[in-house]
This record gives sequence, structure tokens and C-alpha cells, in this order.
Amino acid sequence: MKVTAHDRRASKMLRMPNVFLAFCGLRRALKKASRPLKLGKDGFVVFVTPIGYRAEDYLAAARHVAGTNPDDWFDEHIRVRFARPPAKDKKAGASVTVFDLAGLAVLIATNINEVPPDVRLAALDVLSVEPPSARQIQAARRLSGRSPISDEMAATLALRPQNLMIAAITKPSLDLHHIAALADIEHSAAGEPNLFELPGYAEVKPWAKGIRADVARWRARKLPWKEVGGGAVIVCPPGTEKTLFATALANALRMRLIKTTVGKWQSAGRLDDTLRAMRSSFDDANDGRGTVLFIDELDSIGTRPASPTGRHNDRDWQVVLDEFLSLLTSLGEGVIVIGATNLPDWIDPAILCAGRLERRFSLALPDKITRAEILSYHAGGTLDFESLLEIAEDLDGSSGADLEMLVRDARKNARDEDRDLELHDLRDQLPEKRPFTPEQMLRLAVHEAGHALASLAVGYASSATISIKVSFNASASSFPGGLTEYEVVEDWFPTETSLRARIAVALAGMAAEFVVFGDRSIGSGGVMGSDVERATALARRMVGTYGLGKTPIFLDTVERVSEMSMPERFEQEVLEIVDTEYERVLDMLGAGRDRVIALAEHAVVHRSVRIDRGKRDEAA
Repeated sequence: MKVTAHDRRASKMLRMPNVFLAFCGLRRALKKASRPLKLGKDGFVVFVTPIGYRAEDYLAAARHVAGTNPDDWFDEHIRVRFARPPAKDKKAGASVTVFDLAGLAVLIATNINEVPPDVRLAALDVLSVEPPSARQIQAARRLSGRSPISDEMAATLALRPQNLMIAAITKPSLDLHHIAALADIEHSAAGEPNLFELPGYAEVKPWAKGIRADVARWRARKLPWKEVGGGAVIVCPPGTEKTLFATALANALRMRLIKTTVGKWQSAGRLDDTLRAMRSSFDDANDGRGTVLFIDELDSIGTRPASPTGRHNDRDWQVVLDEFLSLLTSLGEGVIVIGATNLPDWIDPAILCAGRLERRFSLALPDKITRAEILSYHAGGTLDFESLLEIAEDLDGSSGADLEMLVRDARKNARDEDRDLELHDLRDQLPEKRPFTPEQMLRLAVHEAGHALASLAVGYASSATISIKVSFNASASSFPGGLTEYEVVEDWFPTETSLRARIAVALAGMAAEFVVFGDRSIGSGGVMGSDVERATALARRMVGTYGLGKTPIFLDTVERVSEMSMPERFEQEVLEIVDTEYERVLDMLGAGRDRVIALAEHAVVHRSVRIDRGKRDEAA
């Protein structure tokens, strides 16, 4: 009896569980079509594969369904095709269009959005392929020559990702314990923490807890993915361990983590290369197994100009932004996108709308209690927490990574002496501290007293708490010695008056120094985020984008106006606003000089003091 190429390929398919299951799914979908279909004769059919299953398996199975000739290149590669060839497949050709349908019998798509509307219209039918059933899994295991499994075990496997399902089908002996172990392998990153095991992240944990519960319901097929919700933007200054957060979140959700940056996409080359790199990241994540796609430098994706500029670079980034929005909107099931930035105002509002990156959280450097909790976590919970609080007091400005390294170095010292970790090992790792002189502490306190008193006087805050340090880290790049924290009066609809109040408060620290000492320190400027930078940036926005200058005019967006060179008359208006508000707080604090000094002295003595509108000062 002659063995044909079809026979050999069919025999091979029966020994490949992944392709056999795909074949069963395609046949089942055809049976549910509204009418009998003759593939390739009457036209072509679009099959949309199940989320999380390899499209390559369905392409191979479709060649059996369509009856293509394995010895005929045309039959193999023209009659059965991908709607959008995988980005990794350089030989796959371009995405399908309505002008190249000749000879087509089957089109394989992982998402209906991959198929242009006119191609859908031309198709005989668009059929959604269901994941393998328990019965099909049992059949695949029998064809693999393995021992039978129970209905319960097959039903459990039907809820697992494709890779676990195939691993279980091919395993010689199998029980439910093995299936649970495979799931742990799939979703755990060895040695990496779970978000809910880590101290800190208080703002984002309630959201993550809700997402975890919904993801579990989705995996059990009790909740459609669209009900799980969109992704989130994490606003984080340098040193706040955004990558650790993404890793810990992925572990908490039992998902893979894919990390990328907008800068990485940009570095791929020209516009087409950037778009290809961006699509590749989304394609890698969009496999339905459950993925956290972490995108750093999200602000670099750009924003749409309010009006056409004609600049070539702006046109290119409009294309990039439009494609990014399209990819966010067309995500398949099981993908949580997390964007990270320290410039949230630079992100286009369309990215932040419902269904895309709809949540926003801030990750700050850990406070004293959280620092102590992080030390305790990395020390294994063996050290006295009150003592760790004392150590944490001297670690202001340290990130979680800094604290982890400190404990790691302390452990090494203990190991070198063949003993367990002790508190003095941590103390030995503390950075060198130098005390502020009494004169320096008073200047720090006067500066913060100026901010606090001005914030209440202009209606910016209802209370303010001043904190003063007694020492500083000599090895650090800056020496923050004072801090004022506000209970800000809600200002949902800022006016010219309330914006000017913010500028006044920002400049009040410098003004208080001049009122009391007759000169000023450099502590108000020098870096982005400093008092003077915030005051100047806000004045530029008032004039150049909010329309609150002498002439209501829009020059550019909030992001651009802080960097652009405005016409001279508008630059002069910025100077006048800043000068007016500085003179205002100089007069205000000059008239209350004794009050500034008294509050500063109180802060030096007590290290922390709170003032409330209409109440006496209290040690905090």
C-alpha cells in the first residue's frame, strides 16, 4: 500500500498533542458554522484562535483541515496563512489585505482586530475556536501512548495554560499533585518576592489585591477578562524600585513579567523599527497565559500636539502614540500593563482613559516605619523592631534596594565571624553622619517656618508640620535637613489666585532666610523639583498655556512650555509673576519676623512641630 505525504503528515500530527488539539478545535468550530463550508472552493474562513494558545499549532492544523498538499509550496503557504505574521517570523510576509486573497482557504488570527474589516466582509465566515475540552485532552493523551487519566484530571487540565496542558499530556504518569506543581513552576520567579510579602507599597496594594481576586476568577472562567479592568501608571521618583514592584506584582498575580522601556523601542532605529519593537513587546505579552507588561519611561512616548506643528519629529511621534493606543485597546486576555514615570504630566491623557492605563499610583521612598519593616523583612524578622526603628531614623532617603544591600552586607560580616546577624552588624553599615551646627539647624528651621507660615496665610494649607534633622549623610549628593508637610486645602478648580499662592509658598523658605539672616542659602534651587524651579515652572504655565497672563493666549502644552523659549514679552510676564509673589512673602514674613524666629526655635528644640490655622503651635 502506498503511503502518501498526506498520510505521513496525518500520522505525525496524531503524535503531536499540541497540533492534534488545535485540529480538534478547528473541526469543532467548523461544525458550529451557520452552513456547510467548502474551504478554498467557495472562499476562505477566518479562525480566531483561543487566547494563550500558539498560533503556529493552529496554522499546522489548518493545513490538515484545508487538505493542502505538503509537497506543493503554493498549497502550504498561500492557501493557509496568518492574518498578521508573527513579528519574530521574518519570512512570514506582510499582513493580509483584501487585495491578496487569491487562493486563500484559511486565515489564522489570534485576535479579530488582526483581520481588516474588508477582509472579514470577504470571508465565508469568522469562527472563534474554543480551547481544548476534557474529552479532547483524554484523546490526545491516548494518541501519545500514555496511560488514561480521569475525567476530573482532564477537566482540571482544560483550565490550565497550553504549555502546562501539553506537559501533563506527555508525562508518563500523572496525578493532581503533578498538575499543581507544574502551575507553581509556571507562575513563580525563584527567589523573587510576592507583593503582599513585601513591606511598603501601601497605596497600590488594595488595587493589586482586587486584581488578584479577579484574575483568579478569570482563570476559573467565572469572570470575563473585560471585567478585570485596565492597567495602571506608577509615578515614582528615582530610587523607588519600580522594577521590584513590577516583579512582585507579577508574582502576586502568578503571571509572567515582561520588562521593556520606551527608550528601548526608540533605540531600535527609525520609525518603522520603533513601531516593530513596540509591537513585538505587546505580541510577546499577548499570549493569554497571564502577563504583566512593565513599560518604563512611559512619559517618553510623547503627547499629541494641540495643533499641527509641521515638524517631522512630531509627525513621527504622533504615529508612535497612535499605534501605542491601538495596541493598548486591542490587548487580548490576561495582560496587565503597568507604565512607570516620574513625569506624569507628560503622558498623553488618551493613555490614561478608562480601559487603558486607567489607574494611577505614587510610589515614594519609604518613610521611617516602612524602612524599619524593610530591614526586618530582609533580616528574617529576627531583630527587635524598636531597635530597627532607631536604625531607620538614620537612613532617611534610602530606597528599598539600599536597605536590602545594607542587610546583605551586615549578614556577610556576621557570616565571616561564624555567627547569626545582630543589631550592631546593621549599625556598623550606617553611613557616616555629621551633625548640623546650631546655626545650620536654625537656618533650616527658619526656611521651613517660612513655608509653613506662608502656606496658612495664603490659604494653601490648613495645617503644616515642620521636621528638622540633627545630622546629615556626608557621602550623599545633597543634605536635606528640613521638611514641611502640608494638609493641603482642596483645589480642584485652580484659579489665578490659588496658583499664585502656590508660587508664594514655594518662595517663602528663601524669603524667610533673607528676613531673618539678611542672606539666602542655595537650598531653594539648583535641581528639578526645587522651590525655585517649581515656582518658575508654574509661572511659565500660567502665562504660556493656562492663558492667565496679561493676554490670554495658548503658546504650547504644559510639557513643552516649561522647556521652550517664549517671546520676550511673555518671558517678562513670568519674571513679573515670580517677582510679585516673592515680594509678597518678603513683606508678609518681614512683618511677622518674630513669629518666624519663634516657630523656628520651637522646631529646633522639638525636632518636629505642627501649626494649624487659628491654633497654637504643637510639638508633633
